[in-house]
Amino acid sequence: MKMMLTRPERLALLLHLMGDEATEMARQDLSGEALDELDQALKDFESYPPSQEEVDMVLGDFEDYFHMALQTVDKKDPTPEDEQHDDDGPKILQIAEESFDVEIEPTKRFTPPKLTGDTVRDLNLMHPYQVAQALKNENPVATAIVLRKLANEHAAKTLEFLPEAVRPNVFLQLAQPLTVSSLIQERILAKALQLSLQVEERETEQETTSQMANLMRSLPRALRKPMLDELEKRDSDLAETVRNQLYRFEDIEKLGDRDLQKLLGQCQTDALVCALQQVDESLLTFILSNMSKRAKESLQEEMEFKTNATEEEIMEARGSIAKILAGLCEAGEVKID
Repeated sequence: MKMMLTRPERLALLLHLMGDEATEMARQDLSGEALDELDQALKDFESYPPSQEEVDMVLGDFEDYFHMALQTVDKKDPTPEDEQHDDDGPKILQIAEESFDVEIEPTKRFTPPKLTGDTVRDLNLMHPYQVAQALKNENPVATAIVLRKLANEHAAKTLEFLPEAVRPNVFLQLAQPLTVSSLIQERILAKALQLSLQVEERETEQETTSQMANLMRSLPRALRKPMLDELEKRDSDLAETVRNQLYRFEDIEKLGDRDLQKLLGQCQTDALVCALQQVDESLLTFILSNMSKRAKESLQEEMEFKTNATEEEIMEARGSIAKILAGLCEAGEVKID
């Protein structure tokens, strides 16, 4: 009997418990020595099945593999036991909607609930804000698993407290069949409860526009547009700021030749001259190569005389070009690869 598992062996055992498809997906992300160690550990488990003590130890350390496990979840059809376990979730504890005030005061300390020992019931005793804070950086699959186990009103308000940019992915996951084994679900729920209990108060912490923009940039344009449109209805100034930060001057390098030419056609020469100060040589060469001989010579001549632009002037000029790029991208006229 193995007295202690190495890190590769622990990972191998977790994947062994999750199934062949999860294992294969994990193998695709590894190479070299790491892949060899994983394959050897998996082979060892086939010849010498893990003891219950080893299984309990790995599951006890599940949080170490939390994110990876969710990226390699077993896609096999759920068992009748799993389906029954899922259906029972929201019915366990239906909490009145008025129990949770969405517009809670800027700073609020949460009174620790009297835990029952039932993970799902205890999660339902937590304030939706606490649960949302526990899940805000998690994989949408994990978040959806937790929301499925909450009472309807609780789940809705937890979703409302999640960062606006991540809600669509979580919502889409809720629409997918649940295929994660009940064993993994239990570990995810336990971890969510543990993190929720660590959220002791709500602070006046607002997402910055740059954080929102960074999240938006990771979403397809088809998903961004309806979210920005909704934000526009609520706060037009904020929507405009986020929209402008979705695209950056450096994104010009991702344009094709024709799209770059279309962008340059809408840029004021003085703004372009200022924006190109202190720019990387590769970007300058890319831009000049997509200009006519006459336009290129004119731009180069003006750049020779405009060499004393301040940092503020340069950033303002680049911002104006990024704004033009944003308009073209959102209109579907150009595409960033």
